Amino acid sequence: MKKPTEKFRIPRIAALIHSDALASSVALPLELSMAAGQTSGALLGTENNVSLVSPEGGLVTTRGGLRVETQTIDAIGRLDLLVVSAIWRDPRRVLKRHPSLVPFIRRVAKSGAAIAAVGTGSFLLAETGLLKRKAATTHWFWFDEFAKRYPDVDLRRDQLIVQSGNLYCAGSVNSISDLLVHLMGGFYNPEVARRIENQFSPEIRQRFRATQLGSHTLQENYDEVVADLQLYMREKLRAPVSIEDFARRYELSERTLSRRFQRATGTTPWQYLMSLRMSEAASLLRSTNLSVTQIAAEVGITDSSHFARQFKRTNQLTPSQYRKAVRGKFFSAN
Repeated sequence: MKKPTEKFRIPRIAALIHSDALASSVALPLELSMAAGQTSGALLGTENNVSLVSPEGGLVTTRGGLRVETQTIDAIGRLDLLVVSAIWRDPRRVLKRHPSLVPFIRRVAKSGAAIAAVGTGSFLLAETGLLKRKAATTHWFWFDEFAKRYPDVDLRRDQLIVQSGNLYCAGSVNSISDLLVHLMGGFYNPEVARRIENQFSPEIRQRFRATQLGSHTLQENYDEVVADLQLYMREKLRAPVSIEDFARRYELSERTLSRRFQRATGTTPWQYLMSLRMSEAASLLRSTNLSVTQIAAEVGITDSSHFARQFKRTNQLTPSQYRKAVRGKFFSAN
């Protein structure tokens, strides 16, 4: 994570809600977003960078009976992320009741903000026309209706999270949590994302790999050298590589390479590599019976004590504690 003296640009985040919304589809994303801001040090105390918006503003009572105070969509300025809530039952009803939501979502998307539609909230996103000839998904129950209504959209029935540029679709409430962790890694850095992931559900979370999606970050330009280096790091996860090796590969000084990498990703090359290694180590702890020493070797760390310290620093649990916590949630067939 960045040093306290360094500053993050605090992203502005809003969740779109209405009387037919599933409140759970936006409550958890907003709490994850606020937690990320506070974890990074960008937000202090009771500061808040997230808000709820609705077509008319004011008090909204959702289908589940939750009453929330909202701002009107007309009063919302620049956003970095808009979460579009899932719709209770028939999503076509909301398209008829709240036609003003479609141009609002289109305007926010065209401003460059990320749009994350939860479940059937993808109907509202598709209605904007922005998903034409692009990939998307929705709640499984509404696959056929979605395909019929939006034949020009590439519906991915086999994927829970789909990205098309700055447009994201999550097929369920659980999936939006994984997506928000990924997005917070882009808005802040991977360590902040891991911390909030562990804070909300360290024992059961199936880590969402950044390699599954392209990056939607606050950077205006992406560095091709950095992109290539990120791929190279994944290929050399087990190798005893160094920053000097990376710099030599691209014929750059270590300082120049580190500066370019940090400008593009918000973290240093070494921190990024360690993030990849700890993510892979967590996966091996969950899914294999390899010893801690063997897992350390699998992720390119020859000193198992050093590996254990790094893992605990990242996950707030030792490798053995993490494995026990994860496997304690699995039901036995016996």
